[in-house]
Amino acid sequence: IMLVEGQFWQAIAILIKNFHSLNKKIFEVVITQVEKEQDDFICNSNEEELYKSLREPSKRTCNAFKIHFKLLPKKLPNNILATGTVDFASCSYQCQFASDAIDDFSVRFLDGQLLLDSKQNPNWLEFVLKPKLVKWSQSKQDEARVKSLGLVNVEKYTDLYKKLKEKHAQRLLQYWQTAQESTDPLKFIYEDLAIAAYLIVLWRQTQTEPKAFADLGCGNGLLVHVLHSEGYKGYGYDIRRRKLWSLYPEDTQKGLIEHAVQPNTFRLDFPEIDWLIGNHSDELSPWLPVLAGRSNTNFFLLPCCAFELSGAKFQRRNTSISAYQDFFHYVTQVSEHCGFQILQDRLKIPSTKRLALVGIKRDTLKSSQQLEYFVHGELRKYNTGDVDIKIREKEESVRNCTQVDKFIIDALVFKIFQLLLASNVDKWSGRLTMREIAQNLTKGELSGIKSECGGIKTLLRNKHEVFEFCGGDRVGIRKPKRLTASGSKLTTKKRACFFKNHHPFGCPLADTECLFIH
Repeated sequence: IMLVEGQFWQAIAILIKNFHSLNKKIFEVVITQVEKEQDDFICNSNEEELYKSLREPSKRTCNAFKIHFKLLPKKLPNNILATGTVDFASCSYQCQFASDAIDDFSVRFLDGQLLLDSKQNPNWLEFVLKPKLVKWSQSKQDEARVKSLGLVNVEKYTDLYKKLKEKHAQRLLQYWQTAQESTDPLKFIYEDLAIAAYLIVLWRQTQTEPKAFADLGCGNGLLVHVLHSEGYKGYGYDIRRRKLWSLYPEDTQKGLIEHAVQPNTFRLDFPEIDWLIGNHSDELSPWLPVLAGRSNTNFFLLPCCAFELSGAKFQRRNTSISAYQDFFHYVTQVSEHCGFQILQDRLKIPSTKRLALVGIKRDTLKSSQQLEYFVHGELRKYNTGDVDIKIREKEESVRNCTQVDKFIIDALVFKIFQLLLASNVDKWSGRLTMREIAQNLTKGELSGIKSECGGIKTLLRNKHEVFEFCGGDRVGIRKPKRLTASGSKLTTKKRACFFKNHHPFGCPLADTECLFIH
């Protein structure tokens, strides 16, 4: 692909901020200092001038920039220092790392082409860095996009998250095994540890540490337990008691309350509560700012499933954006009607629903009468009374693959597996779009999986050991991962290896290397 110089510098601007997206061992990149070379002198600069010079050549005031980085690793105890050099004269960018764990590299633009160089890792340049740079060079920058972890000090967050994983993860995995939970422990544990780390850093940074918090719709109570363990008093409310509750320490168990949160009749039992938490709280999501306004508390909300205040399914307002963004805007508007000055952030968690709303400052001129007038107006749209709000039943049917007959699931998985093999992109796997897969399934198969499992995509995600999403809504067959020394014994060697039994080439790993049983 032939590029122009402006596209090259656009790609470099994105690379500087997003090197962590090219290396899974790095959580985030923090720029610590920016210097510029001007008339043979080195002087201080800043990120704003750097990015303006990269994107707008007419506003350049120097020949080169030197950028000092701090790379925050996911597992290594110490941060990695690095230096990036932008040279406008030679149309090049060079990055050097103060660690043998990451190889130095350089990128140069010449005659419409990218010239990449690294002494140690040419494959990474060709198959990872180069495709990303080409993609970034042609991307449209969304200035309105919420920056990840924009409200907290990323370095403090990363350090705390690593400490929480080291302190809690293994014990929580054992809880999952004891309770024989069917949900994915790694997703829930690492997600709630990340949310706990975020809240603790946010509270300390904004000097709003709670006297007590209430997690409404707390589910398995994991977030309540972790925050309790870190010294924060709080309570979790949920309509149903979960198996995990009985395994937590006694002080956590005392704070977990089996109680339906009916929005227009619910009142907090403890006067010291000054923070409400909505962690993927489904139908309660739009109600959380209302409840926070009524009880005069702060709130943190990760909106999840889209519902109106009435409990009805969310009605789209703006079809030019995604359904999730549309719902997020709606909940933001509800929060503003409740008098909150809203802060927005994007968390780094293993979930597609990771946009967060934080309500700390509230307009004291907004009266409770105005709040209730707004709520009643929303409910009248659906002829819903003050009490008759449709919130889930205590005993609800589960819509996931665990409730579909195992033989039906196995047959569908095998059929999709065969379709991917037949598409023949390479010897191991083909690639098909979700649409192509759906066109090859019968109406009966589609309706059955939709009603009980939430659709083909949920099925494929649940079978992540077999399938992988390859971008652009395309699906392929995953290559088996090797067993590592750090892997949890609780989640390995529990099931038969799918590839050993079904792939024409078998499993490429030896029995001792594979996560599954041969």
